[in-house]
Amino acid sequence: MIRRLLANPNIRQFLRFVVVGTASTAVDWTIFFSLTSWSPWFANRPLIANALAFAGGFTNSYFFNRRWTFRSTDVQHVRQVGRFLLVTLVGLGLSELIVYWLLPFTGSRLLTKTFAVAVTLWWNFAGGRFWAFRKPPGNP
Repeated sequence: MIRRLLANPNIRQFLRFVVVGTASTAVDWTIFFSLTSWSPWFANRPLIANALAFAGGFTNSYFFNRRWTFRSTDVQHVRQVGRFLLVTLVGLGLSELIVYWLLPFTGSRLLTKTFAVAVTLWWNFAGGRFWAFRKPPGNP
């Protein structure tokens, strides 16, 4: 059964997306905690450290999703990075709304955050696949 699932190119692409997302989250967290732990300047400015960490994670995510997950050959890098950034920022907004709305009802940060991650995972995958890294017309 697992072989049959892995034979499906859509499943393989989604699993690659999950791997890249996990690595990008690790990059984000590593930058944030390194900056705020080792530099008093950043420790007193966590929002700047967080923005830099987000940029590092986003850059990792864009590069590996473009090359490995979606195997894009489109030469329009500026358009793709803009679209991917928009998809990612909308995903962040969805996550914020879900946490804001659900946390008072569930009372569980873990359950709420897990639901938010699940929703944004699918949003980001669909946005990447069908819009940001969509194959240009006439390019299989």
